[in-house]
Amino acid sequence: MIDLTVDRFLQELKQEIVFARHKFPSSDGCMNALTEEVGELAKAYFDEPWGHVWKEAIQVAAMACRAAVEGDETLLVIRQKRGNGDGPKCPYKGCENSMKACPPCALCYE
Repeated sequence: MIDLTVDRFLQELKQEIVFARHKFPSSDGCMNALTEEVGELAKAYFDEPWGHVWKEAIQVAAMACRAAVEGDETLLVIRQKRGNGDGPKCPYKGCENSMKACPPCALCYE
């Protein structure tokens, strides 16, 4: 039963990411949106029916995914000043492409 629930969550998560990217194509403000969604999840956890908690958790996960994959362009200057690179990189070991520029490369298929 748990695996089916996780599968359902991940399926809905993928749909939410597509919806969010369509509604908000820019990743600008992604971290602010993530923080807002976490607050809404916390409030829902205490004050709303479980279906609403589920919905908010999916939105949190979608924004966390976007933060990891797309980054937040509005915060790149701060990251650079702190010496933390120039933004999201391809997660495959040895690939130095940014997430936005990875074609995907041969390393992505290893």
